[in-house]
Amino acid sequence: MMKDDSDRLRGLIQAHLDQCLSDSEFEELYMELEASPSARNDYAELVRLDAGLKDSLDGGDAAGARHDLSAVLVPFQPRQSMRWVWAMAAVVAVSLAATLLLRQVGEAPVLSQSEHRQEATRGIAVITAQAGAKWGELGASRLGLGVALEPGRVILQQGMAQIDFFGGASISLSGPAELELISRDAAILHSGSLKADVPPAARGFEIRAADVVLEDLGTSFGLAMNNKGQGRMQVFDGEVRVLAKDAEPLLLEQGESVQLTAGKALRQNKGEAGGRTDFPDIMSIIAESGGREETRYAAWKEWSLDFRRDPRLLAYYDFEDLTTATRRLRNQALHGDGTELDGGIVGARVELGRWGEKRALDFRQEGDRVRFQIAGEFKAISIYAWVRIDALDRQLNSLFLTDHFDENEIHWQLSRRGELLFSSSPKGAENLKTHNRQFYSDVFWDASLSGKWFLLATTIESGTGKVEHYVDGKLVSTSRGTNMGKPLSSMRIGKADLGNWSDPIQPYSMIRTLNGRIDEFAIFSAVLSAAEIADIYEMGRP
Repeated sequence: MMKDDSDRLRGLIQAHLDQCLSDSEFEELYMELEASPSARNDYAELVRLDAGLKDSLDGGDAAGARHDLSAVLVPFQPRQSMRWVWAMAAVVAVSLAATLLLRQVGEAPVLSQSEHRQEATRGIAVITAQAGAKWGELGASRLGLGVALEPGRVILQQGMAQIDFFGGASISLSGPAELELISRDAAILHSGSLKADVPPAARGFEIRAADVVLEDLGTSFGLAMNNKGQGRMQVFDGEVRVLAKDAEPLLLEQGESVQLTAGKALRQNKGEAGGRTDFPDIMSIIAESGGREETRYAAWKEWSLDFRRDPRLLAYYDFEDLTTATRRLRNQALHGDGTELDGGIVGARVELGRWGEKRALDFRQEGDRVRFQIAGEFKAISIYAWVRIDALDRQLNSLFLTDHFDENEIHWQLSRRGELLFSSSPKGAENLKTHNRQFYSDVFWDASLSGKWFLLATTIESGTGKVEHYVDGKLVSTSRGTNMGKPLSSMRIGKADLGNWSDPIQPYSMIRTLNGRIDEFAIFSAVLSAAEIADIYEMGRP
């Protein structure tokens, strides 16, 4: 093997050990290891050296931290097909009887296979429309348009929502209501009213109420329950089988209805039944949703005109008036440096924002970003963005990253686990283990929340270096971090990216492109109060 080829191989192996191998580099490394016994020997030697260095630096229990090669490769290449991952593991396992020890470098946390498996949603239904919906405490921070629902109770305090079950049935729910999701083909209505539409493919869908099972035979029906466990069910089309306690099944046809109470079902005369207007309907949900959306958007636009006057604003970007030809994201703050803080849009596409008439930038490709240059040093910073997360497919996913990671520069990003992360180092990239101050929030996101809009905010003050994370206007705990007690003299931004990272710390540092959308972004030279952040959320929530 020529010297240049050998250097290239060692660079690829080191990049893999440093958790920052790109997809194309991963394939290149695989092909080289498959073809060359000497390459496999080099791989084994570098792995042993890496493990030894880790032991000497950390003084930890190396045996307890080692993993199978197959376990090593999966976390670092989530976009790689399983065929490549297992082929890679099989090839190298021939030469490596020893196990590997992973090294954590820079800011990147290492995830186990079990943590990756937990990313998969257990959803059985999804919220596909809502109007004036306010969700109760059991799901207040999780529920919203496009959110996948797992088994369990959901409380709709007010408004209306449509829920599509993965088995094919769809229900329109009117609040106040409490619905318990059982499976993709079954639910329990504890209170409130709903209308169920069940196509032939979903025939057999069941809803239980007052200990009575209603089995839909490919039809539509309405169901209403009060807080005393009493209710009424009416068939609009097709047939419904009613299974009550200690009674023969009832078969109800179009226009028929029953009273439900304590496990009993009493058939009513057709004249006693109410009409379809007694139950929610998807068309009314969509119609009302459109009106409410326009009202919310108009109210936010009026609020933002006043908001941009805040003298504490370093920069404010409302993402309004964007077109496919727009290459500048304009700073709307009325104080400060004005157009000098305009951002340059690179690659990111203009898409729909929180409301149908609002615009957002979609970040997806490795080059997508907005470039900024914000000069100065700051004793306090508050930063927020309205973000739609489609996936967290990188170990770290950029929200706002300064170029490189120089002295006192800030990094604001999302971990693959679904945490907010703020970091800053008084010594820059020098000896990150000793100096890098990292603050991880509690986990707030998982795959079931893909496509949901969040207000993400973080406040940082110098001196004590106190950092606080907020999600949808609510303070969330800082669950873990490094060097959190160390002081922070000041903060700097300089050249920076929204949604990406232009100048990584190391040549092989990981790609951190955001997979999602942003439609509002602001930076303050002060620490906002919890009440102020809650107000920003209330005025901007979709």
